[in-house]
Amino acid sequence: MIESKQNIFDAAELEAAKRLIDKANWSYGWPSNKDVPYGHWNADFTHTTKHNPTDVSVRLPSQLVPIWDTLNKTFFNQQAKLVRCYANRHTHGTEGYIHTDSDRSEDQTCVINMDPVWSPNWGGETVLYSMDLQDIVKSVIPAYGRATVFAGNIPHCAKPVSRICPTVRTTLMFKVSINPKAVYPAEELLVTFLNMIGAANQNHKNGTLADHLIRTYHILKNAGAGDILAVAGGLHSVYGTNAYKKACISKESTQVRDVFGPEVDRIVRLYSTVNRPNKLENPDGSLEEVDLFLLRSIECANLYDQNELNPEKYPNLHEFVVQYTK
Repeated sequence: MIESKQNIFDAAELEAAKRLIDKANWSYGWPSNKDVPYGHWNADFTHTTKHNPTDVSVRLPSQLVPIWDTLNKTFFNQQAKLVRCYANRHTHGTEGYIHTDSDRSEDQTCVINMDPVWSPNWGGETVLYSMDLQDIVKSVIPAYGRATVFAGNIPHCAKPVSRICPTVRTTLMFKVSINPKAVYPAEELLVTFLNMIGAANQNHKNGTLADHLIRTYHILKNAGAGDILAVAGGLHSVYGTNAYKKACISKESTQVRDVFGPEVDRIVRLYSTVNRPNKLENPDGSLEEVDLFLLRSIECANLYDQNELNPEKYPNLHEFVVQYTK
């Protein structure tokens, strides 16, 4: 499905969303294609990764809630799950590059153009390609409030902004899914295990504990972690931690070891005993170098999911992320 609609949003709600975006915490360097070493401006509203399967609509700023509700009603009969939301900005010289948004057939991308004034002479079209990249299937001019929805596995890009363009090209992106399936075999096993031990019935910040743990797993996978580290991150609080006391299983249990192996179990147990994040922000030498790396990786993913990986509050952990995700 590729579909564009105009004038579906209430004007005041669209303007409120624009004001929020204009005041957002923008950062530079967000890549449209990870194989191309150039990025653009981005403001991330949900702090989720490409393959997140959990609903994060509760994380939306209030100004974006009516926009999402209209999208879901108009295009998806209110059946879609919001898995990501962010805004992008391009100026002359910050091109987009051809990419796909998802490997899952259940995923859809929604692009909303957020510039009240736009001339076709300024470029900036959203261009969608055939799967073999030999033809342009659709090209969308950035008209204010225009919503374009397409399958996440369709190759597309933001075309360059002309040098005569006096402003930025701004898009509000909603990534949605309908009954998303697991992307990785280990993910499927992890989800089944978390449901079995009741993590889906325990509350956590912005959803259930299972939601948080699955997102932590995906953050680590997105950063290039192997299955052992990513799964350990996806189980990091099942024994409880110094901050999260609601253990799903007792430390006498062998369930984690039996299902995921001794190394995953060892890492999860070690994480449960550490005074974190303090001991990982300021190591005291009591952890072996490899274990410090593993626990720091999990802690950074844990904090990132909760929008708490603040460089002012945790400068050393923030620098750790910068060092290992260059």
